Amino acid sequence: MTAISSEHRDMVLLAAALHEADKMEARENFWAFCLYMDPKFFTNRSFLIQVANAFMRVYHAFSNKTIYRLAVSMPPRAGKSYISSLFIAWMLGHFPEHSVMRNCCSDTLYNKLSYDTRNIVRGVKYHEIFPDVKLSGDKQNVKGWNLQSSRQVGYFGAGVGGTVIGFGASMLAMTDDLYKSLEDALSDTNNEKVWSWKQGTHDSRIEGNCCSIDIGTRWSETDVLGRLESSGKYDEIIRIAALDENDQSFCEDVHTTEYYHEIRQDLDESIWEAEYMQNPIEAKGLLFPKSELNRYRRKDIIDRKPEGVVSACDVADEGDDDFSSPFGRIFGDKIFITDVVFTKDPVEISEPRITQMIIDEKCDKIRVESNNGGRIFGKNVRTGLAKKKHKCEVQTKATTSNKATRILMRSGWIKKHCVFLHDDDIIKGSDYDRFMKSLTGYKKEGGNKHDDAPDSLTILAEYIEDIGLRKTMNKKTVDKRVIA
Repeated sequence: MTAISSEHRDMVLLAAALHEADKMEARENFWAFCLYMDPKFFTNRSFLIQVANAFMRVYHAFSNKTIYRLAVSMPPRAGKSYISSLFIAWMLGHFPEHSVMRNCCSDTLYNKLSYDTRNIVRGVKYHEIFPDVKLSGDKQNVKGWNLQSSRQVGYFGAGVGGTVIGFGASMLAMTDDLYKSLEDALSDTNNEKVWSWKQGTHDSRIEGNCCSIDIGTRWSETDVLGRLESSGKYDEIIRIAALDENDQSFCEDVHTTEYYHEIRQDLDESIWEAEYMQNPIEAKGLLFPKSELNRYRRKDIIDRKPEGVVSACDVADEGDDDFSSPFGRIFGDKIFITDVVFTKDPVEISEPRITQMIIDEKCDKIRVESNNGGRIFGKNVRTGLAKKKHKCEVQTKATTSNKATRILMRSGWIKKHCVFLHDDDIIKGSDYDRFMKSLTGYKKEGGNKHDDAPDSLTILAEYIEDIGLRKTMNKKTVDKRVIA
């Protein structure tokens, strides 16, 4: 046998000693634990140190039998659920006899997070830090699982609307993204549902000196985090914005600065400030003021061949609503709105008008909202086009989400990509004229008797995105001289 040199032996012993020191530090310090468990991920996301430090303050509070309430908000995809799962596992390592409740927007997400957390606890690295903490051999259902030292179910929860009766959270109550999406959060009905569930089902399960952490993305002033903040419920609030004071990405490993700059251009300011900057602001004033719209003159495009011609159609409801259908020619990454049907005429008049305009504009594709008789309208337009031997894809699609929310979500995209006729080129009293007055008079919050003009543009924006033109458009440029 080859003798091991004393130098080599010393190196091995030193490495072992350093490894033991790392394990000891990981047990005592949560950020060290994160680096030990996943060094590559957390080394590239140093912004999470402030979250880890705040979690440590929760740990110390519980250790001292005091209640600590923490709120953490950051942009999507920043790793908030991952670090939260690790913290739950770390806390259970120190207090395996206690219980944790975790709730989120859906049962599907809850199940995933439950699996993820349980897999951390049963992993080799975790066992190196907390060798005495083991999963119980029974009751390993994803809805609730426990440790061998647990007095009751150690980890449990549900999605919003779910039931958690029978369990109590003695150490930590955590909410993690109570809203599925921006649209979900901006719905007044759903927001009230989430708030009621948080105050009722969730809060009723908290016992003793259990600490609370609410973590997620901010959506509005009246989301759950906003309501709790305004009522002074938090001991500490951590906000991480997508762009720092130098207008640079908070973490290039999450998304690049260029990515966030592009996103900002496509969103209304109120949405950008809330979802990405974690700074909800009150949405005031007009959503599409004239000063924020791209404009052009007819002479600028008269001799240019478009890359495509698209349209969208918002069929009028019963009553005083307008039938609205803008037509747009695509040049690079811009859609020039060349004509509009905007009328209160009955369907027997609007149908042949749309059919003829499709032909006149050489329209390639049109989406008709199938609500309010739109499906039959679209069928009749197809029949009319076939009789005149004009090829155009006529798609009908229903919309089920709240109109005001959809319009707000697409407003930034519309202001960036749509180009409207200069006032001097619009005939007073025409459909185009009334369309523009309706669009530019639309308010961000309430007081809108009609939404037909912005809604038809929203349908157009969604259609363009669905058929894949947006990706193509964003790779191209347009002559800036065209836009007045």
